[in-house]
Amino acid sequence: MQDNRAIRQKILKLRWNLQPSVKTKLDHQIYLKTLNYIISKKITRYIALYWPMENEVDTIALIDELIKKGYKVCISYISRNKMVFKPIRSVHFEHEYWKNMRQPTIQSTINGNDIETMVVPLIGFNNSNYRLGYGFNHYNDFLHTYNIHTIGLAYDFQRNDDFVTNRYDKMLKMVITN
Repeated sequence: MQDNRAIRQKILKLRWNLQPSVKTKLDHQIYLKTLNYIISKKITRYIALYWPMENEVDTIALIDELIKKGYKVCISYISRNKMVFKPIRSVHFEHEYWKNMRQPTIQSTINGNDIETMVVPLIGFNNSNYRLGYGFNHYNDFLHTYNIHTIGLAYDFQRNDDFVTNRYDKMLKMVITN
């Protein structure tokens, strides 16, 4: 069994080596599946999403389309090493960067109880729908506090059953891949 750090590096290398045209095609497949799933769920509260970084599955078109369809959308923001969510009404929001992550500068935050569904970034995932994240535990900490329907987005090659999980890890409700 490899350690999680080595597995992260291996998967990240695969993700960075995706040809741009292939990544665009895979992102579009995941976008369509995710959009159709969200529309089928009749979500009335906030949908929390992430702004993509590190060659993650691109969520910008999904965020834009959900806003156009009238969904309430918020994205993650790291403050004092804790994750909070801020509402956005456009993909063209005022922003700042934290560790290369684009974050909205709007002052208001969304209470976790107002988030119905969360689209979660990941480096890897296993057959039990546990995610291998970046190792900061921001999502796990947040999800231990609130009962939120979680969806991971990943490319098929990110599936890996060799990483170690612990009692702090939260299982995702589902993972959508290409």
